Amino acid sequence: MKAVVLTRTGGPEVLEVREWPTPAVGAGEVRIAVRAAGLNFADTMARVGLYPATPDKPCVLGYEVAGVVEALGADVTGFSVGQRVMAGTRFGGQAELATARARDVFPMPDALSFEQGAAFCVNYGTAYAALIIMGGLREDTRVLIHAAAGGVGIAATQIARNVGAEIFGTASAAKHAALRANGVHHPIDYHTQDFQAEVRRLTSGEGVDVVMDAMGPTSFRKDYRILRPGGRLIMFGLSEALNEDGRSLRAAIRGMLRIPTSTMPWWNAGRLLNQNRGVFGLNLLSWWRREGGMDRITSPLLADLASGRLSPVIAKSFPFARAADAHRYLAERRNIGKVVLTPV
Repeated sequence: MKAVVLTRTGGPEVLEVREWPTPAVGAGEVRIAVRAAGLNFADTMARVGLYPATPDKPCVLGYEVAGVVEALGADVTGFSVGQRVMAGTRFGGQAELATARARDVFPMPDALSFEQGAAFCVNYGTAYAALIIMGGLREDTRVLIHAAAGGVGIAATQIARNVGAEIFGTASAAKHAALRANGVHHPIDYHTQDFQAEVRRLTSGEGVDVVMDAMGPTSFRKDYRILRPGGRLIMFGLSEALNEDGRSLRAAIRGMLRIPTSTMPWWNAGRLLNQNRGVFGLNLLSWWRREGGMDRITSPLLADLASGRLSPVIAKSFPFARAADAHRYLAERRNIGKVVLTPV
């Protein structure tokens, strides 16, 4: 089979389409004929050597796919060959065939395209874990979502909209119409506005209940300052370490050095007791590994996905042969929604 292979650490040019061994299908697993595979910032970080869990190179990246069931392992029930499905793959997804544990495979609603199916598991699972499980978001609370026009950002916006929260979202001005269409009440242009000052102005100084931030650590301290009593900051990325070329070593080192003091000295219990705010760290892959599956953070969303209350937005689809262009497109932050790869 053909796959997008990460040959070595480096720029987008290190990605090559190669013949790759067909993955085995073990007990409790489903092998999927991939029609679309999601591209995430974790893939770009793995490519440039900033993602510790990356397999030894050469390897195939990709955490989520959509396609049809090609084979079933022993003890798998509830699926049939030829069925349309979407799945989390924990690497190996950007190939013509991919395997996933059965508990990470979900029937795909008929109304969804394969590209939309490949935009569900990681983006919406991350957003649900952050906003609902960690953030405790509920009706009439306020949430600030950074990078609200990205794949995770739009997923988070739709989830927050369905909950009934008041939504603040950062993105460049050209993306504000898309933010409003997906439920953002208060778009903020991070190029021309200081989000901390703008949130304080819009809330008459009160602040927000939840902040979801994948940019940091530069923004983490400002996020923490605009939390209301009982507020929660969920940190789930370090995208400022990536630039249009794929990696900024200076920014990455600077960011790593800032992380310990980017919000507050949380090791100081006395100060923490007086702050009435909380800080959470979210890494989807470590969550996934600890629980053995992603069903707890995706299954609660399936009904809304089937009813159309959640609708993945596709920014652009690239064939495997243009995987390097897809990485550049994502690194340049040109997307509104999800970037996906297709075998042809």
